[in-house]
Amino acid sequence: MERYIPFGKLKSGLLLGLLLMLLYPASCARAQGLAGARNLDRAVMIYAGYGPMISAGDLSERFGSGFAIDGGLAYLPANSNLQFGFRVLFGFGSDVKEDVLLGLRTNDGFLIGNQREPADIQLRQRQLFIGPNLGYTLRIGNNQRAGIHLNTAFGYFFHRISVQDDPVQSVPQLSEELLPGYDRLTGGFALHQFIGYQQLAFDRRLNFYIGADATVGFTSAQRSFDIPLGGPPSADGRTDIVLGLRAGLVIPFYFGEGREIFY
Repeated sequence: MERYIPFGKLKSGLLLGLLLMLLYPASCARAQGLAGARNLDRAVMIYAGYGPMISAGDLSERFGSGFAIDGGLAYLPANSNLQFGFRVLFGFGSDVKEDVLLGLRTNDGFLIGNQREPADIQLRQRQLFIGPNLGYTLRIGNNQRAGIHLNTAFGYFFHRISVQDDPVQSVPQLSEELLPGYDRLTGGFALHQFIGYQQLAFDRRLNFYIGADATVGFTSAQRSFDIPLGGPPSADGRTDIVLGLRAGLVIPFYFGEGREIFY
């Protein structure tokens, strides 16, 4: 039986990482020398953002709307607006259109647990994109590092249907060994594009980005057997699209004058 992927633990880790980034005490870090002055030194930047998303293309038949956490790490050379790094987006939500548990339900739509009572089983969507990216900021105004930001990433995108267990009772047909047969894990090469506004402030206090993004995945089924179908899933290729709005913080670590300075 194929191994179950612990998306729940991944989501918890991403949420914890985002919380730590948002609580980063930027106000207690003080500039030393000229490193980072006028924000033009080379820098390593941490990204942490959040926003709504909606499915399109073939994915719209499986999922509806939801939310996504995004994060990443990028390097910005001195006196340059061209940056490169990697990006991660984790999507989640409760809008699942394909009821993979339909064959287990009673005529009234219930799932019966091992206590012979209706079990509270919920279906959730899980999505993940990860890959290297390249970005550029088109300057607007006096701040060289503030303006229209374009970012492109190439990587891997996959999604699945997550079955949330009843905390009180279990459903024998949904044991951990059988869950991969219901999750419809799908994945493949993907392109992610972001366009919006990004600012690295002169005073280093307000560094942020806001805009819209799109992920286009050229995917296929990753499981060899689909229990609701009673056989292997379709081998046809899919075009899965996710559209979203994104806003987040940028935490830059500037380097200059031969010593490392934190902001």
